[in-house]
Amino acid sequence: MGTNSPAALREVARIAEERGFGEARGVHVLGGGDVGCVSVGLALLLLIPGVGILIGPYGTVATTVAIALLAVAVALPFIAFRYEAHRDNRIPRLHVLDGGMIITHPTRITAYAWPQIRVVERVDSVAIGQGGSSQNFYRLQLFEVGGDVLCSMGQAFDTVTIVRLAIAGGARTS
Repeated sequence: MGTNSPAALREVARIAEERGFGEARGVHVLGGGDVGCVSVGLALLLLIPGVGILIGPYGTVATTVAIALLAVAVALPFIAFRYEAHRDNRIPRLHVLDGGMIITHPTRITAYAWPQIRVVERVDSVAIGQGGSSQNFYRLQLFEVGGDVLCSMGQAFDTVTIVRLAIAGGARTS
C-alpha cells in the first residue's frame, strides 16, 4: 500500500473519521536520510583512485580494477537517486489530528487517541571537538502509555504543534 499512497491517505481519513479525531493538523515524515549526497561523495572518492590507476604505468589487472572503480563511481549516484525516488512510500509518516495521531507504515496503519500517548521532550548535549564546547539536540518522543516508543523526531517546525495538540488532547507528559 505504501505510506503516502492515495489508498493510505484515504485509509487515514477513514480511521480519523471513524475515531472522531477531528481536523488534520499536519504530517511529519519519520525517517529518511539522504543517500543521494552520500553516494555522490562516495563516487568522488572512487573516482580519484580509479583515474590515478588508469593513467598510471600499471598492467592489465590494474587497468581492469581502475575501470571497475570508475564504472561504480558513475553508476552509484544514478542507483542512489533512483532509490530515493522510489522510497517515498516506504518511509513512515505521523499524521497529527486534533483528537489523536495515526502512523502509516509500509504494511500497516496504527491509530492512537491522545490519552493513549505519553509525550517526552528531551534535550541531549553532545561534546564537540576538544575545546569542551557542547551542542544541545532537542528530541520529541511519543510513547504508547505503558509501552515502547512509537516515534521519535528531532527539532522540526511542527514539533511544537504536536506537543500542544497532544497535551490539549489529554496525552501524558511523565
